[in-house]
Amino acid sequence: MRLFKSSEYAIRCLVYMAGRKEELCSVKQLSERLDIPYKFLGRLMAQLGNEGVVESVRGKNGGYRIARPLDRIHMADVVDIVEGMENYDRCILGFDRCDDENPCAMHGFWTEHKDGIQRMMREVSLAQMIESGGTRL
Repeated sequence: MRLFKSSEYAIRCLVYMAGRKEELCSVKQLSERLDIPYKFLGRLMAQLGNEGVVESVRGKNGGYRIARPLDRIHMADVVDIVEGMENYDRCILGFDRCDDENPCAMHGFWTEHKDGIQRMMREVSLAQMIESGGTRL
């Protein structure tokens, strides 16, 4: 299982920005530093801004900064904004209907792991990601 590119990029940007405290980060700076396509990143930052995760400052020296306390931004919040958490509640084999009454061959194995992944996404905050000491962006 892997995050969609939009979630990967959003989380990488937020981790990068969190490490710079109140410093404004331009889309150009983020794009170059994190190797994320500029146009895609502009739309992504607008989405995060519309939901109050980041705020934009206009002007010559403008850019984006994180708008909420880091411990109030969870991985699931970011994923839900940019792609929707429903992608992480679907059948691993791609069936439209897969539940306890109509299970696929992987249902019993996948359910426990899927629930754990969703729980981790709801519980892990941006503050915890920063505290983890991971340095790769």
